[in-house]
Amino acid sequence: MEKGVNQTSDKPSSPPRRYVVFDAIAVVLLSLATVGTAWCSYQATSWGARSTKLSSLSVIRTHEAATSRLKSNQAFLLDAFVFSQYQNARNTSNEPLARLYEGQFRPELKNAFDAWMRTRPFENSNAPPHPFITNIYQPSLLIEADRIDSESDLLWDQAEEADKVSRRYILTTVLLAAALFFGGTAPQLKTPRGRRAVLWLGLIVLFVAFFTFFKLPVLPVNRAVTM
Repeated sequence: MEKGVNQTSDKPSSPPRRYVVFDAIAVVLLSLATVGTAWCSYQATSWGARSTKLSSLSVIRTHEAATSRLKSNQAFLLDAFVFSQYQNARNTSNEPLARLYEGQFRPELKNAFDAWMRTRPFENSNAPPHPFITNIYQPSLLIEADRIDSESDLLWDQAEEADKVSRRYILTTVLLAAALFFGGTAPQLKTPRGRRAVLWLGLIVLFVAFFTFFKLPVLPVNRAVTM
């Protein structure tokens, strides 16, 4: 019989330790980048929706303010007409008619008229010529319009800020997508030097993305739709 027959082992050799560590780092990079991309995409969409809603509310408030100003102007014309009729009746010494018109004064004109009368306008030459002075006649609709305008400006500023945050999240998503690309490409390269270079590049991009991400405000889930 023939002796010394060599039997070769079919057992595959294990990969070098540096490749195992390399693959583990690549997997961690891909996992973090994937989760970060999903979260940033959600935040970008939520902040974009918030910006749109705030902009719409700002436009609605602007229309409400314009309506209040229009009603205020109409009320002012009515007050001016009634007061002019009162003045004409008083100038012609028609006291009953003057009292009749005085009884038709709206509350805002009545308050301004009483304040004007306290200045003794018919005896005091330094008194205001009429009650429609800014610090005397204060139409509530005009004050309400100013308040609504301020609210509209605030909503518009908040909408612009939300839009900026949304765009920053989109930029972070792009960075995370680049990290995903580098993390997926690195294991496909044949040379160790190329693998290390691309993996390090992916890690740097991932670090920059997460650094940007942690500086951004987070919109809670329950506030993504409602405010």
